[in-house]
Amino acid sequence: MQVLNAENRDWKQIFATNKIPVAAASLAVVAGITGAAVSSSIADSNKIISGVRFEGQPLAGLNETAAKNFFQSAAAEKIRPLTFRYGNTEFKINPEEIKLTPQIDKAVAQAQSYGRGKDFFGNLAEQLSTFSGGRNVALAATYDEDLLNQKIAELAAKVDRQPVNAACSVSNGAVQKTPGEIGKKLDQQKLAADLKAPLTSLNFPNNIELIPEDIQPFIKTEDLAQVDSILGEYSTYYYPGARGDNIWLAAHSISDKIVKTGWVFSFNDTVGRRTYAAGYQNAPVIINGKTEDGVGGGVCQVSSTLYNAILLAGLTPTERTPHFFKSGYIGAGRDATVAEDYIDFKFRNDLPHPVYLTAKADGYTLTVFVLGTKADLNGNTIEIETGGSDMNPSVYRVYYNGGQAVASEYLHTDKYYSPKDFENRG
Repeated sequence: MQVLNAENRDWKQIFATNKIPVAAASLAVVAGITGAAVSSSIADSNKIISGVRFEGQPLAGLNETAAKNFFQSAAAEKIRPLTFRYGNTEFKINPEEIKLTPQIDKAVAQAQSYGRGKDFFGNLAEQLSTFSGGRNVALAATYDEDLLNQKIAELAAKVDRQPVNAACSVSNGAVQKTPGEIGKKLDQQKLAADLKAPLTSLNFPNNIELIPEDIQPFIKTEDLAQVDSILGEYSTYYYPGARGDNIWLAAHSISDKIVKTGWVFSFNDTVGRRTYAAGYQNAPVIINGKTEDGVGGGVCQVSSTLYNAILLAGLTPTERTPHFFKSGYIGAGRDATVAEDYIDFKFRNDLPHPVYLTAKADGYTLTVFVLGTKADLNGNTIEIETGGSDMNPSVYRVYYNGGQAVASEYLHTDKYYSPKDFENRG
């Protein structure tokens, strides 16, 4: 029998003779080592294979129970109240208030899924790939969007602030001005959208700075910068009662209004509908030439008083209608009636700067002021003069400078009726 001496063998010759590639042998050795490592990590099919990690922490070898405990601990470290800051004030939303729930079972299932669920070679390939390249598991969460929206609305209620219009008033014949204030409004929809990713990924920021949008007031401080004087002022008188209450409501509606250059002011649009719901009461009104009780009786006295004030301020009337009968509270040709939906009083501001309206009704006297820039009248003062009879007056606006009339503007000629003219109608 021939005895083989291993020490005397020519291994290169043997490999050459049997045609075994050196590279294949090497690969087999590496595969064997890697396979041994992988196979040892999945000896128990309930354990997570090597290479699976959560935020850099290895999960290999954890069974389902251990993995759940791990992710519960991780969630406990991540979940905390959401902290919001606005200026020096801090607000919080607690996780339980929005039912924030970490998806523990989903994270465990994802971690255990690697290297399983395929055929033998598919599992082996994924096991090798996971071992060499690694796999990261995410821990997500869900929350109740409606509850979050409610909490954000509560935040907005603490942050939001209505803008305040700049304003003018008259005190002892002088114009007083109050600056406007910028409002704040939190974009609730955007904040909810911005919170979605941090909440679902459990990646909470340390602090969330609330940055509400600036809301400019309708009348800004700069809008009234040039207002320095009373351009026009007119008063009429009335008695307390239902009619007087209606006058107060309408006067309040036209007060503290700005009319910028080129704007047209509509009395009906500004005052709104005269209804019981708006606080108006029954009082005498003229309907088809007859005096009857109607909701809002007395409002025409406000439009007529305003008409005279804007004439004295050099503004341009664009729509004006007289009453059927001459009014007792104002001179002939100086009234401006209004009726919802079909008779309005309007004027336009053709002056270089805005004007500001303010009105006072104290139970006996109604006064309307038109405040503006004194220089806009070029040193002129204005008077309203009437010619003709009380039943057929013609009205003019006369401009004076240095006591001399420098211009005269024809406005209109009215025709009033006597109540007797309607006695036999209807």
